[in-house]
Amino acid sequence: MNKATKRIIDMFPSFEAMLKDSAHIQDAVKELDDIEGTFLRLACFFQDPDQEMFNIGLLYKHLDNDWLELALELMVEFFKEDTFLIQKPNLSFVRKESNDYYTQKTFADYLSENGLNYDKRKLNVYFHRGKLPEPDLKLGGTPYWHKKSVEMFCAQEKGRVHSQR
Repeated sequence: MNKATKRIIDMFPSFEAMLKDSAHIQDAVKELDDIEGTFLRLACFFQDPDQEMFNIGLLYKHLDNDWLELALELMVEFFKEDTFLIQKPNLSFVRKESNDYYTQKTFADYLSENGLNYDKRKLNVYFHRGKLPEPDLKLGGTPYWHKKSVEMFCAQEKGRVHSQR
């Protein structure tokens, strides 16, 4: 199962059984509300894009606000991480409540929470010396690192500190 479909199933656990019984998907969709039906159809597309067509008009017709953002985010994730059709991504979704992107402060906090002696000032020095990974995104001059970049750096730093002991 690909990552985008798994995220949908995490939100709608009943979809897992429905996706296994693809012959009855249309009947299952009729029993769901518009939001659930849209996400089930999207999951079907993610599972088999060569066989399943997805009508993007469903997003316009049935989703808004957070649901629409989530669907768009899942589509980007699918094409970046499940199909690799987007190999050098330039598009990112950064939401205030998202835990996917870290500022210098939240990056330093993450490292500290994981046993490394970092604060915002130390991280800032490392950033200006080029000892941090390149930011994954810059908005208004503010650097942001994706969760994966922060986790990789943390693992590398733990290995480096551990090898010095």
